Amino acid sequence: MPAAPVPVAIRLPDGLVLRGHEWPVDGPAVVFLHDHGDDLDAWGPVTAGVASHGFRVISVELRGHGLSDGDADPGLLGQDLPALLGETTASFGPVALVAYGRVTEAMLFVDADQGAPVQVMISPLPDAPREIDWRTTRSAMRLVIKGALNEEVERQIDFIYPRMRGPKLQVSGASDATGPPLLEDQPQLSEHMVTFLRRYLTGHHLAWIADHTDQITEAREERLAAESGPDA
Repeated sequence: MPAAPVPVAIRLPDGLVLRGHEWPVDGPAVVFLHDHGDDLDAWGPVTAGVASHGFRVISVELRGHGLSDGDADPGLLGQDLPALLGETTASFGPVALVAYGRVTEAMLFVDADQGAPVQVMISPLPDAPREIDWRTTRSAMRLVIKGALNEEVERQIDFIYPRMRGPKLQVSGASDATGPPLLEDQPQLSEHMVTFLRRYLTGHHLAWIADHTDQITEAREERLAAESGPDA
């Protein structure tokens, strides 16, 4: 089992602090975002389960949700998400981004340049997919997970999936659940997600380590010195 999660506070360049939990596993980083109106508790056992497979899971609460600063404002997610990715990738390299529901629309506009070359969309339900300027969306390696018995999700995916840029995969389970409850109801979908992350995120992580060996060693030595205290 992974180490217990620890509280994290991520300060964005504009001063806003987003808070959440991190499973400090020495592995590729995966950022989890809950949907508008939820908080990180919505993920239930999903985040700990992914961490148990060797991933550094960082589950963050959106602006104005849970313990994060500010007022809830879905319109600012397009600003907050690249800033959040910038802060996390500076420390851990390229990440995978996992989200569900309406928040998945913001994922369409981030890619490897923002630090999220790998993405998992669970039950994507963009607010107005027909109003998206698809020419401005970005390419990433994406996995779309859906409950095949949910007609609303099926309709949305039928529209957005062909328009999503970049390589993509789709898996489904015999359920009408959405979001994290879908993964709990259909555990094989969580297994598909972990396999996808291993296959497509690990290479990015290893390449980043190779390019930042000195930086990683220095940070590790500083952390060990801090943990040992001044009298060590």
